[in-house]
Amino acid sequence: MSGFISKRAAGIEPSVTLSLNTRANALKEAGEDVVGLAAGEPDFETPEVIKEAGIRAIREGKTRYTPAAGIKPLREAVAAEYSELLGIDYQWKNVVISHGAKHSIFNALYALTDPGDEVMFVTPYWVSYPEMAKLVGAVPRIVETGADTGYKMTVEMLKEEITKGKPKVLLFNSPNNPAGIVYTKEELTAIGNVLLEEGIALISDEIYEFLTFDGVEHHSPVKLLPALKDQAVVVTGVSKSYAMTGWRIGFALAEEQLAYRMGAYQAHATGCPNAISQAAAVVAVKSGAADRDRMRDEFEKRKKMFGERLAAIPGISFPEPGGAFYFLVDVSALYPACGVSGSSEFCEKLLKERGLLVIPGGPFGLDNMIRFSFAAAEETLTMALDRFESFVSDYS
Repeated sequence: MSGFISKRAAGIEPSVTLSLNTRANALKEAGEDVVGLAAGEPDFETPEVIKEAGIRAIREGKTRYTPAAGIKPLREAVAAEYSELLGIDYQWKNVVISHGAKHSIFNALYALTDPGDEVMFVTPYWVSYPEMAKLVGAVPRIVETGADTGYKMTVEMLKEEITKGKPKVLLFNSPNNPAGIVYTKEELTAIGNVLLEEGIALISDEIYEFLTFDGVEHHSPVKLLPALKDQAVVVTGVSKSYAMTGWRIGFALAEEQLAYRMGAYQAHATGCPNAISQAAAVVAVKSGAADRDRMRDEFEKRKKMFGERLAAIPGISFPEPGGAFYFLVDVSALYPACGVSGSSEFCEKLLKERGLLVIPGGPFGLDNMIRFSFAAAEETLTMALDRFESFVSDYS
């Protein structure tokens, strides 16, 4: 059947983060001594109050199809919560509930772009951004950053890119996966003003909004510049902050007609999100803040420990993460001694020689780096660091 595969499908590769996490689990099940820090998900159990809401939904028979864009109680809860958080009036018709934030981003790209339109995003970017842009027929436009700008896009870089041809959409992520960087209020305001002046749509991926550390604050561009509301889609969900990755509930907040078109596309593409998960998400949004903050505090402790250990290892460098639960580490100085030419080969060697599985930076747009997740128990993190330190010492 290979001769029947479309060109569009032939150009798409699986998510490296999901694939490597699956590989780590398979190696462990086979009895291999492997420590995996690949997963981009909290290691905590979903809080009991949310679990009980799901169980209650099953017992009450809430197991049938729902409206394609989600149940009204959840759309109302999200609208109310984010109207308060962002200082903008969102109504329930501005909200679309989807099968995770990834699905929300895809819906937004589909509704905002036509084939051939350019979608801009910034290194380091989440691995799915280029593939999703290609799937809707858009053209990825990648803005390269590095240590000299703190792995951030400056407003000057944005203006320079626009002189090369105006993109239709900026797909933007702060707090960032994979680097954990968080843009400041001033940086976001400057970028947002350019988008307003140039008439460029914004998809703001804010899934790590509640996971910030050391006094760093997350700022949504639409809160800083309410005029952006009509050309912006704010994407978030319950996966990361409430330890609900497998429940698969994300949501988008958008101008009413855009939200309607996103919901209409979803109705044909996938249908409604999981009814039970939606019922549980209502409780998460309304009553989950205490559990959310408890988990965030634990992540902050782990981040401090992990960062202090990494900082003591010679020959590597990394931007200090202000949010999410990742360290993106530049290991390229070790490549010659390791006999490797890129991050994928480096990670393979690390797995083979030390049984430590992490994510190569190449799929994030930075082949000089590797990603560690600190969403794991402290004992696991300590073992991982011991193995990484030993590996580095062999090639330093």
